[in-house]
Amino acid sequence: MFIGKEKIIPIIAMIVLLIGIFSAIYVNATQINKDTITINEKEFTIEQLFRFTLSKTILTDEGEKNGIALDDLIYKIGIECGECNEYTFKAKDGYQQTVNCDLMQKGVLTDYSRVYFSDTAHVLWVRDVIEIEVR
Repeated sequence: MFIGKEKIIPIIAMIVLLIGIFSAIYVNATQINKDTITINEKEFTIEQLFRFTLSKTILTDEGEKNGIALDDLIYKIGIECGECNEYTFKAKDGYQQTVNCDLMQKGVLTDYSRVYFSDTAHVLWVRDVIEIEVR
C-alpha cells in the first residue's frame, strides 16, 4: 500500500517540529544559570568584584571596553604569584579559554560578565563567565 503526499508531508513536518522542540529543551537544560563567578574556588558577584578592584579601559577592535582590571583582580583575591599561573575562563555554555599572566594584564571583566583582551583574537574573549580557574 502506498501513502500519498497528503499524508507524508504533515508527518515529516511533525517530526521536524519535535526534533526542534527537543533540541531547544536540551540546549536550555545543559546551560548553567548562576549569578556569581567562582574564582579560585570562592564565589563573588560582579558587584562585589567592582567594589574592591580597579577599573580599567582597554581599546579593542570593537572600541573601548571598560571593566575590572584582571591583573588587579587576581592580586586582590589573594593569588600569591600571579605570574606563575595560567587562568581558564569558563562560560555558562561550556566554552572556555586559558590565558597566561601577560594577557591578564591586557584584559578586563565587564559588568555583564564578559572578558575582553586588547590586541587579541576574538576567540579569546569569553562571554557569560561563571568561573575563573587558577592553574
